[in-house]
Amino acid sequence: MYSTLGKNLMLNALKGTNPTDPITHAALFDEDAAIESVTGVASTDLLTKAGHGLSNGDLVVLRSLTGGTGLLEEFPYFVVGVSGDDFQLSKIPAGSAVDFTTDITDVSVVKLVEISGGSPAYEREAINFNDADDGSMDSSDQPVFDVPAGAVVNYVGFFSAITAGILHGIAAVVEETFGAQGTYTLTDADLDLNA
Repeated sequence: MYSTLGKNLMLNALKGTNPTDPITHAALFDEDAAIESVTGVASTDLLTKAGHGLSNGDLVVLRSLTGGTGLLEEFPYFVVGVSGDDFQLSKIPAGSAVDFTTDITDVSVVKLVEISGGSPAYEREAINFNDADDGSMDSSDQPVFDVPAGAVVNYVGFFSAITAGILHGIAAVVEETFGAQGTYTLTDADLDLNA
């Protein structure tokens, strides 16, 4: 278990005190329809679903996981090893497949897609954080995003760049649907190693 000082050091590193790729921008994600009734075989780390529609590099989360010891619900995974109806999951883009130790009898796989389009066009927004205290830290500003009509915001992501960059984390937010072009304000963002 990390001490509070250790947690503060790690969090301050994420906001740019030490690393080469700190969190500098926030992003908004919509979730595609869940891919239901996915199964998986622990001996191969392959998940299977006919016509899953996923591609290598897709960002996904898992829900209603039955089996699959070693996998976590709502954790950001990247799709790798797509071959026909089979695919694997990695904790990093284009990384090694996660080794799960029990078969998956059922799981829902939800693809997260970054919002795009609109006029003015959506783009990631800069975000800053206060110094860490007691193993957590809060954003020091409230980024405002332009969001196109028809978009649905389900998640916020934290990246090291305005485009591409490293995804450092995601957080589910209260779903908000945009019937027309509008704005989305991220009123509070917390990074917490105590949770």
